[in-house]
Amino acid sequence: MENSFTNGHMPSQIVYSFLVQRQQAPILQEVWLKQVQEWMMWVLLGIIVVQLLLWVRGRFSRGPFTDEEVEQADPLLLAYLRSKGQLKLKDTQASLFQLTRKGILCMRIVKSKGRYRKDQGVSNASLTPKTTLEYSMQSAAVSASADEQELVQWLFSHYGFGKQRLRLDALAGPSSEETKRREDMKHYRTKEKMHMDFIRSWKERVVETRDWGQFIRTPLLLRLLVYVMFPVQMLQTGIVCFAERVSVPGVIGLTVTAVIWILVIRKIHVRLLYQLACVGLIISLSLAISGNSEFTSWLYAILFMSLFVRLFLPAREVAPSAKDWEASMRRWRRRYKKGVPAERMGESAETLEQIIQTALVLGIGSRCVRKTNWSMLQQHPDSELRRLIEREPAQEDSLPGATMLEQAPLLVLALHLRGVYRAMSAAEFPYDRSNYIFGTVFPESGGSGGSSPVYTDSYSGKNHKHTHDHHDGSGGHHHGSDSGDSGGGGDSGGGGD
Repeated sequence: MENSFTNGHMPSQIVYSFLVQRQQAPILQEVWLKQVQEWMMWVLLGIIVVQLLLWVRGRFSRGPFTDEEVEQADPLLLAYLRSKGQLKLKDTQASLFQLTRKGILCMRIVKSKGRYRKDQGVSNASLTPKTTLEYSMQSAAVSASADEQELVQWLFSHYGFGKQRLRLDALAGPSSEETKRREDMKHYRTKEKMHMDFIRSWKERVVETRDWGQFIRTPLLLRLLVYVMFPVQMLQTGIVCFAERVSVPGVIGLTVTAVIWILVIRKIHVRLLYQLACVGLIISLSLAISGNSEFTSWLYAILFMSLFVRLFLPAREVAPSAKDWEASMRRWRRRYKKGVPAERMGESAETLEQIIQTALVLGIGSRCVRKTNWSMLQQHPDSELRRLIEREPAQEDSLPGATMLEQAPLLVLALHLRGVYRAMSAAEFPYDRSNYIFGTVFPESGGSGGSSPVYTDSYSGKNHKHTHDHHDGSGGHHHGSDSGDSGGGGDSGGGGD
């Protein structure tokens, strides 16, 4: 009887116990996952706090290197650290500055191309860039590094005049007038793609030649977010999709998100991919449930916070081995945004030239010149500087007068344009790409008809000749170039105002 009773009730007790456990399983999981959610929320908040502390420390860190050491450092190193290793076309100027310091290149100020000087699309004619920089080969590039030689060879072969002179405005984008002509915009987009292809290979050569790859790394907080936090979020979303019933749309969304996450791991620096992965989890979660519970509400909050945290985190950071240089460079930039300090105004013309070059590399060229009290040079021991400061400043961008300071063209230009808002436009406007955006967002039809002026942009190199041919008002057909539009041109940096 006892065995029979036991044998008869054991199966029913097992089934009863299983059913009770199954009914309690979602509750047990929800309680267990609630603790994981709290842990994740605290970790995300901790990431934000730690990143803020790192930002504050970097902002107020002064660095061990003096202002003079920053100015004498390789300008390309400063550009590399400031861009976190993502060198762009504008950073090639840092390398050109270094080549002038080595005596390989010589720099002077010349008139910009006619299509920029006479740009009818600019409402205020005084704001059109009327000057630019011209580099010429002064000696063989035997003392240059491999990346510097590659840069010089590419620039002078594509944009040089007789492979001996290079005008910086040859790298410039379209003028305001050219953004209205589709043919011209097509040419400039092709030209920009060629620039991007070269910069990509040149950047690799810089890292390989100088072994600077160790200076930039992926932030630890970003790796924590991508490699640890996101898989836990995906696991929680998957539990919701399988908790009560299998949600086919939720499973599909989860599968797509998993594929995106694999791409995120491979391209961890691309912010958009991580955002897409988070959105994928949010969509999967909304498809998997019909209503909201406390657990799902917290999960939604974690996913949205994860989106914000990724926006907040930098994609790259300077490694500890180069932190001193970064801190010193930032301190220099903060200080010289207010102008050249009064105690430095007694420095030689060559040192003041290096200061302006460093300011341009760090993106504060015109601001530094504009904020500087140049009148203090009236007491300078150099008689040529005293003579230049006694001249009346120009009211708009123009060529400076003749001077004996041939080794300091940027300083001469700064003194000549000390009353102009963008005094260093000659070195800055060729890298301005705002007209690309305008021409893309607001394209105008009609091609290149009308009474537009005739300009050419000709440079040596295979399949790189570009010429604008337009009808003038009298019905004739022009083929030609404006004064100063060719690589050598007739523009001299030694002319008058």
